[in-house]
Amino acid sequence: MDIVFILVEPARPANIGAAARALKTMGVGQLWLVNAGDIEPEAYWVAHESGELLDQARHFPDLASALAEVDFSIATGARRRLEKDDYLLPHECRDAVFGKQHSLRRAAIVFGRESTGLTGDEVALCDAASRIPLAVEQPSLNLAQAVMLYAWELSQGKSQQRPQAEASTATLQAVRTQLDHTLASLNIGGDDNLHQWAHEALAHCNDRDLGLLMLLLRRLPTARD
Repeated sequence: MDIVFILVEPARPANIGAAARALKTMGVGQLWLVNAGDIEPEAYWVAHESGELLDQARHFPDLASALAEVDFSIATGARRRLEKDDYLLPHECRDAVFGKQHSLRRAAIVFGRESTGLTGDEVALCDAASRIPLAVEQPSLNLAQAVMLYAWELSQGKSQQRPQAEASTATLQAVRTQLDHTLASLNIGGDDNLHQWAHEALAHCNDRDLGLLMLLLRRLPTARD
């Protein structure tokens, strides 16, 4: 399973370099950049022997384009957004990702702008959300510090990752589709809070949970039956 760290509109080249250094140090994750422009020399100076992550970084015009190539994504931020009700702690992100390792080919941790974070619409694009509890509201962690923390958590999951055959995303996608079908049959649309909560709950499901949920959803009578 691939893990990518997505930076949305990072403000300075140095911050990109520091994030790359954090990923290299933890030995986990690829770097994807959204609307970041060309990588400037300052990023390489700060990256310090992590330049290959900058060379291999993928660029996207917007977050939706990047997430189109991801099976499961977690938005991060210092503040809660109305678009998500359930916010995972960093160690819960590790469990959310590696618990589904047989159902994911690629997972992403998404970081917003240093000044304002992710927009509500960008958070809504992600499957789950996470925040780091801090002792004080200000100062907050800088971008590289946040990347380092999540990278460390995921490195612990990677070290415990079980050997496996090639992962298939069929189960997770099928559960999402069947869940939408069941909710729609109950007249619960995408704007309903219950629809949002049901999909957010999938973040807590491991491979076994997803399989069981799929069986239940298929057998559950719906209002259209």
